[in-house]
Amino acid sequence: MPLVGRIAGRQPDTLADGWFARPTHEGIPIMNGPRYDVIVAGLGPWGAATCWHLARRGLRVLGLDRYAPPHGHGSHGGSTRLARRSNSTGPEYLPLTTRTFQLWRELGAAVGQDLLVESGTVFVGRAGSGWFDRTLESLTVAGEIEHEVLDAAAARQRFPEFGIADDEVAVFEPGGTVALVQDGIRALHSEAIRHGATLRYNEPLESFAELEDGVDVRTSSATYQADVLVVATGAWTGRLLGLDIPVTVERQVMFNFAVTADTSPAQAVYFSAPPGDDSAPFYGCPEPDGSFKVSLPSRGVAIDPDDLGDRPPTAQELADVRAHLRERIPGLDGEPIRATACMWSEVDDGHWIIGRHPEHSRIVFGAGCMGRGFRYGPVVGEALADLATGTERPDMKIFSPDRL
Repeated sequence: MPLVGRIAGRQPDTLADGWFARPTHEGIPIMNGPRYDVIVAGLGPWGAATCWHLARRGLRVLGLDRYAPPHGHGSHGGSTRLARRSNSTGPEYLPLTTRTFQLWRELGAAVGQDLLVESGTVFVGRAGSGWFDRTLESLTVAGEIEHEVLDAAAARQRFPEFGIADDEVAVFEPGGTVALVQDGIRALHSEAIRHGATLRYNEPLESFAELEDGVDVRTSSATYQADVLVVATGAWTGRLLGLDIPVTVERQVMFNFAVTADTSPAQAVYFSAPPGDDSAPFYGCPEPDGSFKVSLPSRGVAIDPDDLGDRPPTAQELADVRAHLRERIPGLDGEPIRATACMWSEVDDGHWIIGRHPEHSRIVFGAGCMGRGFRYGPVVGEALADLATGTERPDMKIFSPDRL
């Protein structure tokens, strides 16, 4: 039986109580428990959401993770993510935005917590900037997203804490939110478990094989079987699947600064790159502890995902961020109180990769978070759950691996 794909992982702390094993696969035991309908590898936002959707449909679900989310080894590091209703990618995302907000609210109601905290979002830029123009286009196409377009003078009067140039325009979305990352992932896990999913932490998927009637999944401590395997292991997905997919992993550093009553921005904010520079914007948002988080995307600083924890923030990274702070949010120009690193997985054409493995029909995967993966976690999980259970998603064709 050929095994397809392999990834290194740590040994689990313990095996779950009540399981009995017999040896197979070079001494790795196979669990004499139930055969699962779906096994999900990776329990970050996409994988955890997939487990949640599948379990509440009554399916037998096993979730596996190399670590114990939430953690600082992947793409969901830190406390928050910005979650605006507009987007700078394309109108195809607008229905997905509406749906993901619905699902976050539904999940929050189930656990008794607001997982999206409404702060309002300010987007500052110039006509001709790709990110800014596409944001305005998405608002025009959507129609129903509440927003205001303010010239520089009006924007400076409304938001005096932000540096806005005379030739810039600000778009204010009062419905823009800040998503609570760690609480969101914990909620996805707890609701998946409540609906019957089995989640195993510190047990990485090492290899898999497609069978005639299912999938054989080997971890560091056991072998399991299911009808379908879903792989949502973030930056490691292509490596694990043995696929050469056009994803570049980039490290992102987020700095938190203390605020005062006089200089505390209440809104999340994006400052778009100028025309001719289509890189991601400088951005920031208020955090639950009262600080303000800012980040300047790495603009092409690629890393191996296994090296994320070995590279602390550099003096140059802090200097670059503080240069933007002096111009854009001068009241925050002090020493940071902490720094956090995570990863973005950038796909060449700017869209996620979601669909079936090109060679294995019983394997579904998602890759390429593009820095907005957390915001869309519940709706991506819903799509992966649909694909795993045989429901086609024409609205997700733009993300199909076939395009590559």
